[in-house]
Amino acid sequence: MAAPARPATGWAIAGIAFLGGVGGGVVFPILPVIGMDLGISGFMIGLILSANRITRLGFNPVTGSLLDRFGARWPVAVGLAIEALGTLAFSFGLVADSPGLWFLAGRVIWGIGSSLLLVGTLAAVMAIAPRASRGGMTARVRTAISLGLPAGLVIGGLIADSASANAAFLTATALSVAAAALTLFVLPPTPAPRAEEKRRRADGQSTREQWHALLSVKTLRIIWAANALLFFAVSGVLLATIAVLVDQRGLFVFGLGAEGSAGLLMAVLMSARAGASLAAGGVLDRSTSRTRLLLPAMALVALGFVGLGLAGTSLTAAAALLVIGVGSGGLTIPLLTLLGDVAPAHLHGRALSVYQWSSDFGGALGPAAGLELGRWLGFGPSYAGVGVLMLAMALPLCWLIARER
Repeated sequence: MAAPARPATGWAIAGIAFLGGVGGGVVFPILPVIGMDLGISGFMIGLILSANRITRLGFNPVTGSLLDRFGARWPVAVGLAIEALGTLAFSFGLVADSPGLWFLAGRVIWGIGSSLLLVGTLAAVMAIAPRASRGGMTARVRTAISLGLPAGLVIGGLIADSASANAAFLTATALSVAAAALTLFVLPPTPAPRAEEKRRRADGQSTREQWHALLSVKTLRIIWAANALLFFAVSGVLLATIAVLVDQRGLFVFGLGAEGSAGLLMAVLMSARAGASLAAGGVLDRSTSRTRLLLPAMALVALGFVGLGLAGTSLTAAAALLVIGVGSGGLTIPLLTLLGDVAPAHLHGRALSVYQWSSDFGGALGPAAGLELGRWLGFGPSYAGVGVLMLAMALPLCWLIARER
């Protein structure tokens, strides 16, 4: 059978990324509710929910090395299988004597699997994407990753309400297993650039030296730092505080409460981010520049946060979140595409693992900072401060633009 065409393979990789994200989203809205019903403390529930991200912080560098050595097919397939084991642990936790420990173990296991999935699918698409279409193909996979989680939130909530929490967990398990099987059929074998990795190992270049060479590239350091700041702002501060802001200011939508209204408002952001990501990928593929969108996108994110801090109605809050979504989508795809251009092909896995590490670091730091700042300063000044902090990207991004020229 002939190998699938690259565009078709790119869409298939996006589908795998989406299914993997859905599996993670299914469990997220269920664990807090059943955790309280089972008598698990609030602190333990918070630790369980954040355990996967904490695990990824430690495991992402391992993922990068595995991808550079073996390619993406088997690491992604194994990652999805590990995710399936993680969700099975949640099912066992429903009937176990120590449900909190089972749930915590499941999230730790899931963290390892999701590291292999998130970094591996991006590495897989970069391995097959020619430079002329790298922006669009990367955008499809990144958008699929972003949309998988909220889709899982909806699916998990519906299944838990109509059937049971265990049915939702088993559904997530089945989705991960199906995606793992699809991976083995869809992802190409270890691509030719991996031969460079083998040659360097034969020449005596150690793993430590390869890491040092990668971390010394200034362009990549700027990309990683900008990504960490973006995730700190959007996936950290904003995601953790939007429901509180809605409740304090009465920004209710369609008669829903704070949580439901916040969910709908965040859906505006996620939709705008997905659309902007796909559009940015198309723009990059039609342009000779990878950096032309960076400053406008960064400015939109900053403007959106300032606007959200001033929002007094649900309509103005939705408009601010729309702007943030467009800006964040327009910023993420150029950064990822530029990373693919700059990082050596045999080190794409490591470069993307640091990119994911910066995402997890920013996303983990943001909630605590956002809630504390909101408590002491109020959310208006806090969001304005985040907007100003986003403007701190301007100088390093200008360096990237000047270097490209």
